[in-house]
Amino acid sequence: MSPIEDHPLRYALVNELHARPFPSLDVPCHAVYFAVKQPVDAHNRDREADRTHLLALLDRHGAAHPPAGATHHGARIGRCDLKWESHTEFVTYSGFCKGVGERAFNPAEADIFPADWAAEAPGKRIAACLIRVETLPDDLSEVTAKLEEWFVADSLATSWVLDEAAIIAGDFKIDPAGQIRFAVFVRPGTGARRVGRIVQRLCEIETYRAMSMLGLGRARELNARLNALDPALSALVAGMSDTASGAEATLHALLEISAELEAQSVRHTFRFGATGAYEAIVNQRVEILR
Repeated sequence: MSPIEDHPLRYALVNELHARPFPSLDVPCHAVYFAVKQPVDAHNRDREADRTHLLALLDRHGAAHPPAGATHHGARIGRCDLKWESHTEFVTYSGFCKGVGERAFNPAEADIFPADWAAEAPGKRIAACLIRVETLPDDLSEVTAKLEEWFVADSLATSWVLDEAAIIAGDFKIDPAGQIRFAVFVRPGTGARRVGRIVQRLCEIETYRAMSMLGLGRARELNARLNALDPALSALVAGMSDTASGAEATLHALLEISAELEAQSVRHTFRFGATGAYEAIVNQRVEILR
């Protein structure tokens, strides 16, 4: 009996499950991360422009190019490992580097992504992080002292993660260099893959948090427009009993309002749907880290 024929996408779908592994990070280390998004209609953007921008960075370091149509790629750039990913609405760049500087969260660490190159990105920065990973000391007061020095106390959030394998901390403030800072203190003996998992999840949470909040601006914009339409609709309904008003004029006015409401619905449906999806991803990533 001949074997059953595989679906033409079977192997591609299975391989996708293993295509984006967590980085393997030895402690101490640091990570530089940013996400770029087109301000409008990002899901329909020119993805070839994203690829061209990536290739410009790779060529500076003589690194290999990804195959055509790739949605993720890894390479060595200078002393750091690069991870590039293309998503539905945005593109991300991660740089994972060994060691940490004497000065915590030194903006110079972001220089692995040259300023002139970053300025040519086909989009705007929606998220950016500097992550510092150190060994967890036996005396937790040392951690407390560092967090008080590095972060704004009023908004500082800290948590044990992965069965107390590490402490993560951040204040979600954008520093003068445009970065949000996170600190990770890892217990000795924690595996390199596990450390990479923590760092990658922090980057994902920050990005999807930012993406989920894009719906807030749209909601405010829509609310203002609906508030502007409300008096017109109320006046129209109140005037429908006025026999002096022509039926044709009333119908025309109703159609104008209906068309406006439909246009607003079409304009905002994708953003509100994406907001819900991104919120679900944030909650999922937070739960995985616990």
